[in-house]
Amino acid sequence: MQETVGAKSIKSRSAGEDTRYLNEQSMVEDLSAFATSRGGPVRCREVRYEFDYRSGRTDLVGLGDRDALHAFEAKLLKWRKALHQALRNTCFAHYCYVALPEPTASAALKAKHEFQRHGVGLLVMSRHEAKLAIPPRRNAPLLPWLTKAALSGFSSRTSYGK
Repeated sequence: MQETVGAKSIKSRSAGEDTRYLNEQSMVEDLSAFATSRGGPVRCREVRYEFDYRSGRTDLVGLGDRDALHAFEAKLLKWRKALHQALRNTCFAHYCYVALPEPTASAALKAKHEFQRHGVGLLVMSRHEAKLAIPPRRNAPLLPWLTKAALSGFSSRTSYGK
């Protein structure tokens, strides 16, 4: 499933609503909203769900400034697996992130050096906000043809690979 999404409202949640995620998909939906909102920790003009490529399937990809490609891996519990998947995404994305709910993120932050060493960002998610706990490093994708393929699904592309 490849779907392009614009900005959507993230203010519809009540103040007393539970902040836990029941499934990964609901967290990815919030991540999509935060990534395309003005005040989000990562700025993307557009996002697409589940970019499928031979080595894996990325939960969310976003189109940022100057056609920078952002790749997001979301996990409820297995942060090491998410980090491994984010590393795989460096073959095509300029910026790679792991998105985790607050309880899991606190465990992952104990290994902050692993994220920094690989240049992978960490987003801490709650139902009300997303915080960039570790900023990613810009990556030069190893497979530019795959970067071009990922960018081809965005309607607001400007210059990359044209």
